[in-house]
Amino acid sequence: MKLTIDTDKLADAAQWALRAVPGNPPTPVMAGMRLEASDDNTLTLAGYDYYRSARAAEDCEVSEPGTLLVPGRVFTDIVKAFPKGKPTTLALDGTDLALSCGSAHILLPTLPLNDYPTLPTISAASGTVDGPALAAAGARVAAAATTDETLAALTGVQFGLSDTTITLSATDRYTFHVADLPWTLNPGPKGKGKNKPRIKGNTLVPADAVRDAARILADADTAELTITDSQFAISVPGRWATSSLIEGALPDYAALFPTEFESVATTGTEALIDAIKHIQPLLDKADPMLLEVTDGQITVRAGTDDKARGRDQVHADLEGEPLTIAFNPGLLLKALQQVDGPVTQFNFTAATKPALIHGVDQADVFRGLVMPIRLTSISG
Repeated sequence: MKLTIDTDKLADAAQWALRAVPGNPPTPVMAGMRLEASDDNTLTLAGYDYYRSARAAEDCEVSEPGTLLVPGRVFTDIVKAFPKGKPTTLALDGTDLALSCGSAHILLPTLPLNDYPTLPTISAASGTVDGPALAAAGARVAAAATTDETLAALTGVQFGLSDTTITLSATDRYTFHVADLPWTLNPGPKGKGKNKPRIKGNTLVPADAVRDAARILADADTAELTITDSQFAISVPGRWATSSLIEGALPDYAALFPTEFESVATTGTEALIDAIKHIQPLLDKADPMLLEVTDGQITVRAGTDDKARGRDQVHADLEGEPLTIAFNPGLLLKALQQVDGPVTQFNFTAATKPALIHGVDQADVFRGLVMPIRLTSISG
């Protein structure tokens, strides 16, 4: 292998591939990053941990094609530290990879390529989707997924596929985030068995994979989405990501989300977020935060007889009956921070039942269901 490549492009590609290099590899070879220089003047870097893969391709000048394996984190740190604006040369020197950039010359030992597992192939795309839209929806919904590995299904984001829409959903049992986005089906997707692209039904994808995919989607106009019985994959020009799936399914959000409400309040999104942040420091982790909702304002209140007390108020318009409802402030704040709009709409059925939150006229962009905390009494 011998090639010359723009250092900034190399560093960016290495950083992406590193996402799938395990931090605590089960064997030394799994700490490797695969580099392949091809005759078409392309360098492809890849990381793989058996569950997910990340690949990046960049244009370069290839003098000698070849494939090798290097320690992924060390390689990435080296190229990130190289001077910007100067090209980097990579060349195989015996069993070492020689890296040269400016006045820097480094020999990096390679790893045994034959011991490295075969990278997963990516099936034909199920369809295409707007990259920034999927990135935004994925980030908003993944915020509700739990990190408790004992509840495997709840660590995922569910992709519900229909002819024209993808519905993303996630829950930790106390909040439930949902977002819709349009997509275009790939006509006649090819494949057999578990590799056949799916275009309908529900698939549960690890939330970490969805968050990682969002990083390559924000700058891509269009992304190809592949979902099979065993794989989730995202492809944009020069970047690919794959992930295994989670067995199981989430509860049907449509059966949980109320459709009729006793009270509907609208208020400024940022103003309410700020009010919650003003009061939250007064509360211990398990303490509830009270929202007193009336026509004209929402009062955010904390306090008991034996702890610090405080309140803040924001303007609000109310249709229906006033109510006082208690929430875990962290969960409420997490849902509000996903609202994409200056005005948030709260939909209440009762003080003891979940509240539905979304931006005004933006329920398709994001909607969150937040469980309240039942109170035996409310202090003054």
